[in-house]
Amino acid sequence: MTLSSTEVSAPPAANNNGRDILADCVEQHQFARIHHITARTVARYRNRADGLPWLQFGGRIYIPVREASDWLKAQVRHPNKRRSAA
Repeated sequence: MTLSSTEVSAPPAANNNGRDILADCVEQHQFARIHHITARTVARYRNRADGLPWLQFGGRIYIPVREASDWLKAQVRHPNKRRSAA
């Protein structure tokens, strides 16, 4: 039994409300260029225990911009007030 083209239907498309799943992400090399750092520095940040958030898709590394921004803000260090008061 053979099926005609009218009997074969495509699988239902995923419902993501028209948004690309990677719309809020940039590739690792783009992230590095935007922040004036090397791709190797980005890789080191990713490999830390509390590292930069990332995902791999299609063999490429993507950085979710919003989560990366939150991570970078959490990395801000403030001087020790007891040491600065001399």
